[in-house]
Amino acid sequence: MPNQKLTKEYWDSKDEIINAAVNGWNPLQRLPVLLREAFPDLKGIDFGFFSESDLPEMHAQGWELLSTDLFDPEALNSALPARFGLTSDSGSIKWRDNYLMIMGKDFRKRLKEARHTHSEAQYAASIRDKKYTAPSDPRRDEMDAYAESKLESKIVQPKRGPGRPPKQK
Repeated sequence: MPNQKLTKEYWDSKDEIINAAVNGWNPLQRLPVLLREAFPDLKGIDFGFFSESDLPEMHAQGWELLSTDLFDPEALNSALPARFGLTSDSGSIKWRDNYLMIMGKDFRKRLKEARHTHSEAQYAASIRDKKYTAPSDPRRDEMDAYAESKLESKIVQPKRGPGRPPKQK
């Protein structure tokens, strides 16, 4: 059963929904914000829109489809112009070719940490035992004991210019 809080009257009370025909409205960005506003419990959830070809990979990563049982898109569609309307596809919410999916933020944080740990382990394995000594070095055998990997890393940040001058008052 769709939630009773998100009725047409609720959506009509939002100025950005009323002005969508004039200003435009991006459901990919604004719908998660409005859902979190309506339900403070959703602050612990990440939202994402994914195409149908991405669904198997996203399910494997822990994303779940947002069901029409939790949120009825027709109440929002009745308040929005047709071009911004959401549809339902066999019980899942969809905007154009993108399905609305959710994932708990704590799960996402653990997933990112696991990826980072795996990446660091791969990097360490790639430079382990990669010593280098120049072939023309006459003391090559002696220097082999002190050699290290030639791989150097550096955090690269773009150089910033002087920036915009301050406004004249």
